[in-house]
Amino acid sequence: MTKRIKSVLGSRLLLTAFQPIHELPEGRTVGFEALTRFVTSDGADAETWFREAEAVGLGTELELAALLCAVSAARTVPSHLFVAFNLSPAACTEARVRDVLQGSGLAMDKIVIELRGRADDARLDSVIQSMEPLRQQGLRLAVDGSGPGFMPADRILSLRPDIIKLDRTFIDGIVAGRDHDEPAVIGLAREIGAVLAGEGIETEAELAAVIDAGLTSGQGYLLGRPSVHPLNWSSWVIQPVAAASVDP
Repeated sequence: MTKRIKSVLGSRLLLTAFQPIHELPEGRTVGFEALTRFVTSDGADAETWFREAEAVGLGTELELAALLCAVSAARTVPSHLFVAFNLSPAACTEARVRDVLQGSGLAMDKIVIELRGRADDARLDSVIQSMEPLRQQGLRLAVDGSGPGFMPADRILSLRPDIIKLDRTFIDGIVAGRDHDEPAVIGLAREIGAVLAGEGIETEAELAAVIDAGLTSGQGYLLGRPSVHPLNWSSWVIQPVAAASVDP
């Protein structure tokens, strides 16, 4: 497994796909999420690659390589749009990662870091300390407020992220009408002044439910599938609302 990860690191067999993020309910594109794609023949998805790299002690190295690739692609994004990069809490405490972000050439207030994966209190304290200088320059943090990797309420209150992302778990619940009262995460976001963002929006009914629930940002196949093609990125900026298309 180690040899497999090192071969990817050595040859940089990485691509960046962007997925558009829309302001709701207006529908205009306000940013992109950068997603890593691996140019390999085994068909393993990005999550598998990062999990295997972490298991052999190369997790941060692979995240750094993916971030460098994504930052390079992000320089082609119009300057009025933000770009969200996925990083683990461990990577966020790495000086090399912070150096890449500061030297990216991107405006700091157009960078969002999406924390992926669990963090205990000690690790979260390190993330807060490491990211604070960049946050003072405008960098924003996003966390998962639902789904398998959700961040508990007490840690959200400690971190005070700028964006709370809600996945299919939340969307399925509101579409099915299982949450008759206002979900607690909505009140939590209101308390800390965080934007609520839906991800995985696939149908018009889901989009309507997300808007009705008060979410002001969204992404998903209905609004634009991830793509590695710059021409698609440009079309999302031109068109206020994009239909599901392009790379699966």
